[in-house]
Amino acid sequence: MNRYYQLFLLFVLLPFFSFAQSHFKPGYVITTGGQTVQGFIDERDWDNNPTSISFKTSASATDTKSYTVDNISYFEVTGSVAFQRYSGAISMDETDINKLSTGKDTSTKQATVFLRLQQKGDKVSLFSYSDDIKTRYFIADNQAGTTVELIYRIYRTGEAAGVNGTNTRSENQYVPQLYSLATKYNPSSSKLGVLIEKAEYKPGDLKSISQLINNQTVDNDSYGSHAGMDFFVGAGVDASTYKFTGAAVFYNDVPNKTSFAPVFIAGVNFYTNKDIGRFIFRTEVLYTSSSYNTIVDVYFNQPDKPKATYRLKQHEIGIAPQVLYYFYNTANVKAYAGIGLMLNLTSYGGNNITNNADPTSVRTNILVLDTRWLSYPIKAGVLLNKNIEVALAYSLPVSITNIAATNTANYSLNLSSFKAGVNYHF
Repeated sequence: MNRYYQLFLLFVLLPFFSFAQSHFKPGYVITTGGQTVQGFIDERDWDNNPTSISFKTSASATDTKSYTVDNISYFEVTGSVAFQRYSGAISMDETDINKLSTGKDTSTKQATVFLRLQQKGDKVSLFSYSDDIKTRYFIADNQAGTTVELIYRIYRTGEAAGVNGTNTRSENQYVPQLYSLATKYNPSSSKLGVLIEKAEYKPGDLKSISQLINNQTVDNDSYGSHAGMDFFVGAGVDASTYKFTGAAVFYNDVPNKTSFAPVFIAGVNFYTNKDIGRFIFRTEVLYTSSSYNTIVDVYFNQPDKPKATYRLKQHEIGIAPQVLYYFYNTANVKAYAGIGLMLNLTSYGGNNITNNADPTSVRTNILVLDTRWLSYPIKAGVLLNKNIEVALAYSLPVSITNIAATNTANYSLNLSSFKAGVNYHF
């Protein structure tokens, strides 16, 4: 069991390995005095808006400088994400359905923070601010030089549940706020009014509205969207090891054997942040095969009797959701580890015993085998230049015998596997 404790400890500690890493990417800052400074910014997986950033003037520089809202008004990681300084009111009411207040909560705080740029135009710009309470959206009237929070509230009324089964009330104050800007900057657009009327307090809806207020048909700028995905295909080698436990159907101790076969893989990665790409949710589909052949005794304690050969052939399609973590993450080299769960859809051939003295004497359906079973892969790998992945996987031993199918079966044929391959991402 010590090996499993070590593996568990490894995965627990993986996220902490990244704390010491830096991800400096080209960018610039604008100081509160209006000076633009080019350099490199340590980009992080900013689920909550940052309070400070690390900056250095060149990629090779060893000295870094910390910037906060006290000394910069704007910073941008080129082609990725941008933040702008804001000083003003920020709402403090909860919107999590499990934490709602009873009665309207209009509390605010005055603060100076960095807002994340979500959509930019010459007329308005959309921003977001996330902390431990919630995500809020802000709209800047660029020509008027003002930035305000788009207000959305939801609270409990304190009354009995109504006909819709709830006792909550929502206030979409952001709707008239957006109408006001639409009337000011794009009054002739009938589509804009429909979008605002139907808009939910979500980034996709609000970005579309901001873009249309700016009268932008296409917005090609990157604003550091979190969501991302890529596809991959690959091939490699599978080494599957068979091991009998319990009282086998044969009268001798059968050996463990390892079968080698090609494996073919295709899949998709979903990134929580495509720019940083630390946590990855992967789904892959694979095909491989394996076989098991061994000499067995079919007569109890009669060594003079002829031996027999047991043969089993297995064809397997695996469907595996996985969670991976890049514990080492640079622009051109990324190393990961992870775990998953694989549904194995299996067909079998053979599963028979042939008498070595009489090849026409064949007994079939020797073992009761599962055609659907689960395995538990542990993954590790390296991604080079964002395209070439060298991957390793070990699946813990699991039984592929359907013991529940017969009352007399008290054996188990266990299968573990090791896979090594190369994937290409596109």
